[in-house]
Amino acid sequence: MLTEKLLEWSLIGAEWVLWLLVGLSLLSVGLVLDRLLLFSRTRERLGELEPRLIDALLRCDLEDVRQLLGRDSFVRNVLRAGVELIEKRVLDPGSVEQAMMGALARERARYEARLTPLGTIGANAPFIGLFGTVLGIIQAFHQMGQMGSGATQGSNEMVMAAIGEALIATAVGILVAIPAVAAFNWAKASIGSRVKNAESLMRAVLSGLGRFECVEPEAALESEG
Repeated sequence: MLTEKLLEWSLIGAEWVLWLLVGLSLLSVGLVLDRLLLFSRTRERLGELEPRLIDALLRCDLEDVRQLLGRDSFVRNVLRAGVELIEKRVLDPGSVEQAMMGALARERARYEARLTPLGTIGANAPFIGLFGTVLGIIQAFHQMGQMGSGATQGSNEMVMAAIGEALIATAVGILVAIPAVAAFNWAKASIGSRVKNAESLMRAVLSGLGRFECVEPEAALESEG
């Protein structure tokens, strides 16, 4: 009884699976474009930022540091959290580091948003396509069984054509998965690179805390007291 019910459901065919894959493909494209816009809008240009930031730290020039970190980007947003504490004369390395670590966690969550559905599409689209192929083959063999032993050559060709159409679902599933997986891996690698760059420059800011004390000696006295 259960087998018959499942067979009836399977005979719907694979066309709805193809439409599902088309929908997932459009969703994947939308997610990729969203992340591309964010990543391109917040490009770091660390080749320009790092030497200028280190020079400003060595000169104890907080105003220049603020200007360098004014634009929205992963690394700049992390470092800005520490600089804002320094401007408030909070020179405890632990406090400044924790502020930047908190900003690092927030930025990482912002950049990783929408990557989970993209990775899910990339991992499961081939299986959805394979499922559509199985449904198409079931339908084709059921049609062959309905024809009986007296099936003509034309009928057999029709069944073979139906099986060929069913295999399209697997091809479409793979086609949807490849760009989704590639975009997911690129985004994760880019985020990992930005995290490493942020951690590197965080150390530069922390090492400059002593130099900021020479600009604001009263803050140094308060921290010592």
